[in-house]
Order: sequence, then structure tokens, then C-alpha cells
Amino acid sequence: MYSPSTVYLLPSSVYRFLNMIPVKFKNIISSPEDKFRLTRLFISPGDTIYAHSHDFAEINWMDSGEAQHVVNGETVLMRPNHLVMIRKKDKHEFRNVGEIPFVLVSLAFREEILRDIRARYFPENPSFFGGGSRLPRMVELDGGLRRHADELVDLVLFAPRTQFYLDLLILNLLFLVENQPSREIPPLCPAWLKQAYSTIQNPELLNGGVKNFQNLCGKSATHVSRACRKWLQATPSEVVNRFRMEIAARELAGTERPIVDICLGLGFDSLSHFYSLFKQRHGVSPRQYRLRNRAGTFMEG
Repeated sequence: MYSPSTVYLLPSSVYRFLNMIPVKFKNIISSPEDKFRLTRLFISPGDTIYAHSHDFAEINWMDSGEAQHVVNGETVLMRPNHLVMIRKKDKHEFRNVGEIPFVLVSLAFREEILRDIRARYFPENPSFFGGGSRLPRMVELDGGLRRHADELVDLVLFAPRTQFYLDLLILNLLFLVENQPSREIPPLCPAWLKQAYSTIQNPELLNGGVKNFQNLCGKSATHVSRACRKWLQATPSEVVNRFRMEIAARELAGTERPIVDICLGLGFDSLSHFYSLFKQRHGVSPRQYRLRNRAGTFMEG
């Protein structure tokens, strides 16, 4: 029996065997009473967790290294901070094609738990945990949210595998995912667009607006616009402004920086345009947002 804190790798022969039959939840837990399994998987360069399906759900995120995640016939590159939500119907494998090991944090639990959570908290969200889409849901956690996920693991690693601790894990992880929907990773879009989409989130680059985004793409403005609409369901301007508004919200809630300085620092030359975009994104004006997050009350302004 493994220790819950152990970083381990099963033999390749075992993973090949997994390809033949679905993995059963009852076979991966230490005790019949366990409500979940929480582990860190260590995969050496050249090794593979061979394609398998299972009768349970998983939330996996990359701790270090990178890997090819082949899921339902499509290959998606996973790097540190990437989190993927695997459903019962998904068939997937992980391939370490890099030169260093990768470590994957894996939370497994019975899928019926998801039905209860969706009924309680996400009844109107068709994309909850990937919904009926071909590929499972995947997001990129930023530094602060990633640290929170790691702290959760450290907190629960040696805790009893009870429903209480499973709820603690799932609800906190779902909060992290729902807290940054704009960082949803479009898994099938071209590699150059994925890279630009990830890189433009740097506050220093956002100052240059759409022009910087197009430069990162390395394509013509027309090509970038067409690709954004196809793969991101947004214009280049909407992509850039989405991240600008996230940074503006963090600045307003966490600093005393004047609103006009935040506006100019993000590359806007019109305060009214900044106010309009912020209200569209967050439902209140920048000043209202700052007051609400500082005082805990809603104030007009």
C-alpha cells in the first residue's frame, strides 16, 4: 500500500494493462470507506501513462515538467499550472517527451459527486467540468491560484479520505477554476495562438494592447483576427481587454494606486473607455469595485 505523500511511478506494464479495461475506483483507493484518492505521480523522461478510461472523475494539474496529454484522440501540451478536469467518459494518457521528469497531482473521486455539486452550485452552467464537449475542461492557474492549489494538497495529504475533506478539495479547486474563466485554454487552437494567448497576460505586455498581441502571434492582423474568432470566440481587442480588466481589478482591490494611473498603466488613453470596459466585465465602476472590496459594502460612485 502506498503512502499518500509518495511520489511514485507504476511500471509501464501496468499502464499498458489499463488500456484493456476501465480502471475501477474501488481498485485505486486504500480502503473501501475512502471517498477520494490524492496522489503525486512521477513520470520519468520517455515514460508514458498509457491510454485508459475509468469509472470515476479526476482533477489533475501539472506540478513540474511538461507532458503531452492525449485525450479522446487529441494531443494537448500540459505545462506547470495547467489543470484538467477528466470525466468518466474520457480516455486519456500522459507522455513525457521532455528531458526532465514531470510530476502530476491527481485527485480522483466518484463521478456521482459531480452531479450533486452541479445540482447545488452550477445548474445553469452547461460547461461545468467540460459538459458534453469532446475534450475535458482545461485552465491555466496563475501564480497565486496555483499556490493555493498546492497549499490545499499539503493541507489534505495526510487527512482522512472522508467526504468532508473531499468537499473541501473540490469546492476550493472549482473556485479557482471559476475565478478565472478567461484563462480557459482552447486546446485545439494553433500553437502560435496558444503561446501568444498565454504570453499576453503579462501586465507589461498588455500596456501595448492589440498591437503587442499581434506581434506575439507573428501573423497578419487579418489572420490573427480570423483565428481569434474561430478558436477563442472573441476579437483580438476583446482578448486583450479581458486580461486588462482582470489586472485592473487586482490593482483596485489590493493597492492604493489612483484609478487614472491604473488606466494609463494598462495602455488606455481614455478614462471613460476604461470605465466602460471595467463595468461591462465586473458589473460596477472601478471606484465602486474598490470601495466594495475595501469596506465590504456597496457604495455608489
